[in-house]
Amino acid sequence: MVALCAIVARQLWHQDVSIAHENRLLENTQVFFLSIATVLHALQCSRQPSHARVGRLCHAVLSMLCLSIMVREIDIDKFGPQPGWALAENMIRVAGGLVWVWLLVRVYRVRDRVWLRKVEVLWTPTSVLTGLGVMLYMSSWFFDKSVVPLPTAHSQLWEETLQLSGTVCLFTAALRTIALRPL
Repeated sequence: MVALCAIVARQLWHQDVSIAHENRLLENTQVFFLSIATVLHALQCSRQPSHARVGRLCHAVLSMLCLSIMVREIDIDKFGPQPGWALAENMIRVAGGLVWVWLLVRVYRVRDRVWLRKVEVLWTPTSVLTGLGVMLYMSSWFFDKSVVPLPTAHSQLWEETLQLSGTVCLFTAALRTIALRPL
């Protein structure tokens, strides 16, 4: 998957170097995949039976994870010269933080059930793909902060390519439900 994203990104980059710039093709594609992953996890959460509390919470947390990464990628204050964009961005971040607190309180309430099922949850295809996606996304930091000595244009390409690969993994993970056996 990483290789495919890298090949496609590099071919497009040779046509137009600006695809790796902020708010351009690669970043907008990430937002597209993350928005779909957010909705898919929310749907998976709502489709879980009421007795499948751990599975529902897992999908709720993964939906918020995808939404949080997506909000990080969108530069709301750069949508135009409107004076309210910075305020809107801050309100979205505060609302997201409050939802995270609410979700973590819910997870804390059923921590014993989650702990009993930790191995089962962590080895689902959804969790493995999510972990891979997060690792790919995090590895882009080395190119974002120029830790890897490359020309700026190449660093931007690799940063966005790794992030795109990570978001494709997160999207793919959202296609499957976390189906846990009944206790």
